[in-house]
Amino acid sequence: MAGIRKTPCGTYEVYGYRLQADGNKQRFSKTFKTRSEARRFSAELEISAEERSSSITLAALIDEYISEVTSQKRSKRTEEIRLRRLQRDKLAAKTLSSFTNRTIENYIERRLSERAKNRDNYISPSTVNRELTILSDVFQFAIKNELTDVNPCRGVEKPREPEHRERVASDEDIEKLLQASGWDGHTVPKNKMQLAVAAFLFSCQTGMRAGELLKIEYSWLGDNVLHVPAEATKTLSRRDVALSARAREILKLVMELEYEPRIFGGLNDHNRDTLFRKVRDRAGLGPEYDSQNRLIKEGLNFHDGRATFATWAASPDPETGAPRLDVLALARQTGHKDLKMLQRYYRASAEEIAKRLK
Repeated sequence: MAGIRKTPCGTYEVYGYRLQADGNKQRFSKTFKTRSEARRFSAELEISAEERSSSITLAALIDEYISEVTSQKRSKRTEEIRLRRLQRDKLAAKTLSSFTNRTIENYIERRLSERAKNRDNYISPSTVNRELTILSDVFQFAIKNELTDVNPCRGVEKPREPEHRERVASDEDIEKLLQASGWDGHTVPKNKMQLAVAAFLFSCQTGMRAGELLKIEYSWLGDNVLHVPAEATKTLSRRDVALSARAREILKLVMELEYEPRIFGGLNDHNRDTLFRKVRDRAGLGPEYDSQNRLIKEGLNFHDGRATFATWAASPDPETGAPRLDVLALARQTGHKDLKMLQRYYRASAEEIAKRLK
């Protein structure tokens, strides 16, 4: 039986004890702004998990998860977009008790057969796996809050993801992007499409992630270095990014646009991706498929700029024969803490490696 009491600050606390699997009792409490909310929560506690899971839909559960969990994350915007998409799926109307492993397997099969929005190919296994990860987290949240006893995602075989990408941007690719955008690469960008190409070229020169790159502020600039604060990085570790002469040139051109406070302030994650794909396809650098929709040639993605830099930096300098950057220096530049992950970004072709063996 849960109790309700008014706290000194005027809120209402529901408190009591839950019986754990080992027979011990664990105290719980939850605070609400009004007494009516506290009473409603207290009444819900008296209902068994089986009864709750028969009345709560996935859509309602997602709302609660977004409010209590997603809202506290750094990646809350991206995660909420994925969760809202799940809420629009017919799966969301099902009650928690109706979910089984087969329900999730059917969802996987259906998603893999759907066309990707604004693209010519199907939803990728990696996209489906990200959705399954979030869905599993939502059900774990439900179990923790005694809304259900089962996570239907557990034990389901995930779609096999394709091999790691091998695409990098060649000099010819970059020239095609410049031509398709109408930019020469040495004057101030005139529109956001040209700005997206400038951002990609900057990634090719520095190995910076798209999310980090778009956050660059004037205050980060040193003489030949960008001082990236921890909060702006994916790994929450501050680092200094060395700038080549070409990288400094690109920054100087973009700074002429006078966006504040971010140097690439004309772009965000959404329009950066949309504009880059548009100019990429116009340049003839999109993915190629056969009559059975099997991938024949990878298209150029914005994130491949990071791999383009890593491959160039780890390749031998023509004058010295030694890598331009050793492994540890490269990891510091790109912000990788796991060298196995860094290995994925080294994409020298077999032909290039064969030349070194001669």
